[in-house]
Amino acid sequence: MKTLSQFFALLAVLLSRSFAAAVSPWQAAPNVILITIDTVRADHLGCYGAKNIQTPTLDSLARDGTVFERAISQVPLTWPSHAVILTGTYPFQNGVQDFTGQPLDERFRSVAQVFKQRGYATGAVVSAFVLDRSWGLARGFDFYDDAFAAEIFQTKDVGLVDRKAGESVTRALKWLNKNLAQTRPRRPFFFWLHLYDPHSPYDPPEPFRTQYRGHLYDGEIAYADHELARLIAWLKQNRLYDRSLIIMLSDHGESLGEHGEKEHGFFVYNSTVHIPLIVKAPAGSGFRPGRVAKPVETTAVAPTLLHLAGVKGMEEKQFQSSSLLGGTAEAEGPGYEDLAYSESFYSFSSFGWSPLHALQTIRYHYIEAPTPELYDVVADPGEKNNLAPQQAATVAVLEHKLQVLLRKNPFKPAESANSGLSSDALEKLRALGYVAFRSPVSPEALAAGLPDPKSKLWEFNAILEAGDAFHANNFPTGEALLTQVAEKDPQMYIVPFMLGEAAARAQKWEEASTAFQRCLQLNPAFDQAMTGLSRVLLYLGKTDEAVQWARNALKQNPANYRAWYQLGLIESKTDNNAAVADYQKAVSIQGNFPPLQRDLGLLYFQQQNYAGAAEHLAKAAELGVNDAPLYNFLGIAYGHTHRLAKAVESYKQAIKLDPKLAEAHLNLGYAYQKLSQPAAAQKEYSEACRLQEKFCQLAPAAHP
Repeated sequence: MKTLSQFFALLAVLLSRSFAAAVSPWQAAPNVILITIDTVRADHLGCYGAKNIQTPTLDSLARDGTVFERAISQVPLTWPSHAVILTGTYPFQNGVQDFTGQPLDERFRSVAQVFKQRGYATGAVVSAFVLDRSWGLARGFDFYDDAFAAEIFQTKDVGLVDRKAGESVTRALKWLNKNLAQTRPRRPFFFWLHLYDPHSPYDPPEPFRTQYRGHLYDGEIAYADHELARLIAWLKQNRLYDRSLIIMLSDHGESLGEHGEKEHGFFVYNSTVHIPLIVKAPAGSGFRPGRVAKPVETTAVAPTLLHLAGVKGMEEKQFQSSSLLGGTAEAEGPGYEDLAYSESFYSFSSFGWSPLHALQTIRYHYIEAPTPELYDVVADPGEKNNLAPQQAATVAVLEHKLQVLLRKNPFKPAESANSGLSSDALEKLRALGYVAFRSPVSPEALAAGLPDPKSKLWEFNAILEAGDAFHANNFPTGEALLTQVAEKDPQMYIVPFMLGEAAARAQKWEEASTAFQRCLQLNPAFDQAMTGLSRVLLYLGKTDEAVQWARNALKQNPANYRAWYQLGLIESKTDNNAAVADYQKAVSIQGNFPPLQRDLGLLYFQQQNYAGAAEHLAKAAELGVNDAPLYNFLGIAYGHTHRLAKAVESYKQAIKLDPKLAEAHLNLGYAYQKLSQPAAAQKEYSEACRLQEKFCQLAPAAHP
């Protein structure tokens, strides 16, 4: 019997080995889902104690995972915060500190690149154009959906273009279903879903608008939670939920009037840096649901994603924190001491006021500013009582720790990327923790000391109100507010920039030109103002100057696709080949900008490059350019490339959009005749003739 037992034991070993060899190498690898919901305060979710809001999807995820009760965002701005989340680096290390800088430097790898390198399918759907691919976060993604309807670009500034959670979740499920159907044996996937709804303006759809009347911000969160339930249901229906790693967090919170701040980005109080963070580990990982009270950083998200997925690589040396649920990352960041860092350079970069740095412990929140602040967040969660004057020793300890951190691997841009400041000024900026891409601050201002943002709150709020007035086409109110701000602070470059943008929208070209030039006198390195000035000069007929300013913008920021587009628009009037090259460069940076695809397609059409025209006009149509002439040109391009069925579809769409477009009727008649459909052809010829007499002679007789 002993021999027989040994035989069966040996047989079991052999069978297990042969089974293991037959199993796909991917079957043990978990799917990984990263969910970021923009602008969510931690205290506005049910699982964090909120009573006046229903968030059943996130509450359920919290029960299945680990809730981090003191998760701290490193920067309360959407784009810089996501750079932190996806790279595991601090803003002062990766160079992305605000929305006036350059794209993420290629020396920093994102988790998407690592997952792709390990064989994962990678996809992302982002819900705001502020995260478009031109900033560098699309690297590593097989699929990066930053395409928005063309009409939105006509009614909103680019920075305000977004989409609702319902559409984004639908797009996410479409990619996930496609990935599930196409990969056999199944490849694991890494998917990032970004929802933008809680960001202002607060405009939730029904029934959330009625249900949350009086606190629409919560209605936006509840709506996002409701739509997110469809993603969770899909995972469960496909038996993927248990084995998947899911991390949900927000990029930053929202002040909602606390400390005088209406939204976010200006200050670094916990209303804007204390965020929700939930980690649901994959089944079999050994981690049980629970809650963690110590401060943690969003720099820890990237190492957590790789650690819990079992993925290792050189990226660990890039990380500044270890995994949230254990791990052996080589980071030496403040997370090892249960400290959490935050910063905001919004006030510095845009207005020339002091930047803010902050450090949190389990008890204290220290904010480094011209007037330092220290709060006991246990006894004073609303951060109303500044203890800094009474606790100088605590301030000194935290200030020292902060300075040690800021000296750890600071970002060093190429000298050509700086704004032309002296070496002394640059060193002072670096000491502030700023990488000096577009500093508007003079050496004299640095020497004198920068204003505390707390003392500039009226000016900041007036600037926001002016922006709201401009967006509502109330130019006089916006101009009056900015005039008051300029009287208090005539060196603030953002004021003439806003005036230039508003005047350009109102087609007041001379006013816009003067404003943009004033902006560039105050901040000579601001490529957005250069691009705006180029656009205005073109309308004023100053073509040579327009070209030069577009090129100046590209010297400052080669990834400024709007400057490439502007240059192409100018050169298309004199040199089609140069314009095509400009447009192609712009497309390589951001291929989901509808006007760009339309204009490149039309330019190819003029050159009789019908294959190129069809490609880009079709892309423009896909992006939502519902323009009858565009569909007519697309139909012609299809006809010249022997795709008559597609040509017919395009002509029909043109006629649907504009039944009186005689050219489309005539061209549809030609297409029908080539398809041997004489009756249909004659009908279209007759309609073209009726609409425009000149087409009566052009329409050939249709023969059976």
